[in-house]
Amino acid sequence: MRLWGSLIAAWMAAALALAPASVAAQDSPAPAPDRAATQAAQRPNVLVWMMDDVGFGQVGSFGGLVETPNIDRVARLGLRYDNYRTAPMCSPARASFLTGRMPHTVHMGGHALQAFDAPGYDALIPPEAGTVAENLRQAGYATFAVGKWDHFPGAEASPAGPFTHWPSGQGFEQFYGFLAADTDQFFPTLVRNNQPVQAPSSADYHFSADMADQAIAMIRTRDAGPVARPFFMYWATGAAHAPHHAPQAWLDHYRGRFDEGWDVARQRILDRQIEAGIVPAGTQLAPRPADLPAWADLSADQQRLYARQMEAFAAMLSHADHEFGRVLDELEARGELDNTVILIVSDNGASAEGGPDGVLTEAYIGNETPVRFEENLALYDQWGGPQTHPHYSYGWAVAGNTPLRNWKQTAHDGGIRVPMVLAWPAGIAARGELRNQSVHVSDMMPTILDLAGVAPAALVNNVEQSPIEGHSIAATITAPGSPRDGRAQYSELWGNRGLWDQGWTIVTSHRLQTWESAQNAGQPFDEPWELYDVVSDPGQTRNLAAQEPDRVAAMAQEWLAQANAHNVLPQHNVGENTADLARQFMANLQARQGRWTYRNPVGNVPFGLAPPLNFLPHTVTASFELPRAGVTGPIYAFGGQLPGMGLYLVEGRPVFLFNAINGEKFSFAGEDPLATGHNQLSLRLARSSALDEANRADWTVTLNANGEQVAQGVMHIEMPRMMGISATFSVGLDAGDPVLEGYRPGTPLDARIGTVTFDFFAR
Repeated sequence: MRLWGSLIAAWMAAALALAPASVAAQDSPAPAPDRAATQAAQRPNVLVWMMDDVGFGQVGSFGGLVETPNIDRVARLGLRYDNYRTAPMCSPARASFLTGRMPHTVHMGGHALQAFDAPGYDALIPPEAGTVAENLRQAGYATFAVGKWDHFPGAEASPAGPFTHWPSGQGFEQFYGFLAADTDQFFPTLVRNNQPVQAPSSADYHFSADMADQAIAMIRTRDAGPVARPFFMYWATGAAHAPHHAPQAWLDHYRGRFDEGWDVARQRILDRQIEAGIVPAGTQLAPRPADLPAWADLSADQQRLYARQMEAFAAMLSHADHEFGRVLDELEARGELDNTVILIVSDNGASAEGGPDGVLTEAYIGNETPVRFEENLALYDQWGGPQTHPHYSYGWAVAGNTPLRNWKQTAHDGGIRVPMVLAWPAGIAARGELRNQSVHVSDMMPTILDLAGVAPAALVNNVEQSPIEGHSIAATITAPGSPRDGRAQYSELWGNRGLWDQGWTIVTSHRLQTWESAQNAGQPFDEPWELYDVVSDPGQTRNLAAQEPDRVAAMAQEWLAQANAHNVLPQHNVGENTADLARQFMANLQARQGRWTYRNPVGNVPFGLAPPLNFLPHTVTASFELPRAGVTGPIYAFGGQLPGMGLYLVEGRPVFLFNAINGEKFSFAGEDPLATGHNQLSLRLARSSALDEANRADWTVTLNANGEQVAQGVMHIEMPRMMGISATFSVGLDAGDPVLEGYRPGTPLDARIGTVTFDFFAR
């Protein structure tokens, strides 16, 4: 202690000796900050808003009916690109955006959850494809990621890691967000850097607002350094992916705004697009899908429910826009907005995954039995709030992609042509102009590096880097061009193929009903090519393949060449890995001897790594020490309100809870609270009847406490195939949307857990 005291005293004496004693001393130059840091500080900040499932005709500055004043504000500060194409789904698009390579080149040919054991599809971004974040970090940037991160293997998504493909392993110094395709916006399952964290607890919590708070806080952390480093921020909202959640005030704001329906909305959007010059005069709407009814032919209840669904989507997107505006306001107040490159894009087109009726919970998307309209209608008053986990009817995706054909997951332009806005007030002189050249998602990484004045790194983590396949579009900022300008560019997802070349597209219709969960393994890839001139016919309404066979043949040859060059072949159907996954599952089950055992609290385990509680009968045995009477909290929890299951203590009483996919709730509880000290619970869940026509069966629940049966009953349910895309499993706590209504998410069970064992071989 004396040594430390002497050192501190010496340091203070030196500091006092250097303190200014006169005006002349005050004028002496301060020590120069690090030269590299000073040079980096002169570069622009980069702020990216990666929107989710937002179609070409949904934001205001692209003719949309959703109010997006802050996106429009950025559009007025710079440029709108109306010929930007991306990948047909989130994981491929985001991987391509961040690496500057084609999706299949970086092994992300499909969604990461549907990975195949093939180079183009295994979801393992190779180390030679370093991200824009890592390139900028090496050039002195602070790098931040906030929001969605789902372009990596599900097997790596637990707190156990490995973290190679997490944001921290991909060049981001700070991360706050979720590791899934989506999350509940009121009860998100979150990670900060590499550790699970609980969302702030407040009655008005919504994740988009939390994202803005976190972004602002990260920007401010730079003030602690001698020179404020420029930052790269990847702000990837859950908006407007399902669940379409929004604060009540925003839901109220849109009441009655879409009562005219999708047919009127499409025409209004098209008229606005033509007036703004986004599409040419005379553009025809893509034909309404044959199985999508005209709005006028719907029943009054259908119109009422579907309009409410669109209100929730619009409220969610407008609210996210408002929160993005708070980030812009912070930069403006700091005097940094002018020297910030702002890039706003969507990962893919509007989503039709809600199917004909929409869904009260998107867990239905992967379920055997489709949702019934009456089940949706029963939640009309709660739609968009925390009691639902909803997705709209695909009629609104058709409207949202106006005037384009089809939707997310397809290779038609409705799946891949989306809004793009680029501004840099200090570096781009243009204000509110349009650019028509063809631009691809892989172009964004090299463009950002170009605008930042950063040369691509030769080495990332001591790995020599592969060529960047995208091309900088910086030259288009000052050079308006033709919609036929740009290089030929392929597209592919689960058999839906396409190619853009000089304003022409060839495309196949391999799998269009993207809301169907039925597997299409083995379906041949033999659909004929369709041909469209999308410059004169953006809606792809006139198939010219029969009139121009030579053009089709030449473009098909180009598609094949690019497919061979980028790991596209052999192609895969969605679901073709089911047999492999089943074999892996059975091998894991056998290796574990049918048991999953946990000896400590654990949280944020993704559904793919959780015990298969919704697939197989099982017994749960839990031993623990209660320090006091009347404890409330989870022994284990899986999923949430729609659907979910869990074993809880509620005021000391053991309770098994099951929340069915249709919102029905079951509870099996012991009458008496457990005593303090050592306790042991056992729960047996066994199917006791055959499946009926609705895929429902009797499941018998038997609950024992300390060797005595305390509850038994039967549930007649459809056991969901999927607890939800973002569903997680936990022991000793319940993160995210809680199984027990009213439980504060993330609150640990006030008990010392011994072991919790899930046994799938017990009889």
